[in-house]
Amino acid sequence: MRQVKEYAARSDRTITSVLEDALRQLLERERRDFGGPRPDIVQLAVFDGDGLQVGIDLNDRSTWADLADAEDAEHFRAIDHVDA
Repeated sequence: MRQVKEYAARSDRTITSVLEDALRQLLERERRDFGGPRPDIVQLAVFDGDGLQVGIDLNDRSTWADLADAEDAEHFRAIDHVDA
């Protein structure tokens, strides 16, 4: 961070603008080198729908833990099947 501050001061720029430019360059390099985000970076899962299932209370683990475990098991079985 010290180097960023020094660079920003020498360039008469804000720290924010220096960091924004650095992130833009990183993302552009990854897009160019890998055709998108790096493959070792976890992709954010996005869900569509009308909200929670009936009976699910996010504050009460007992209402969703079994469903989450079953979904995880199904996901890992699918991965194992593809790798086989």
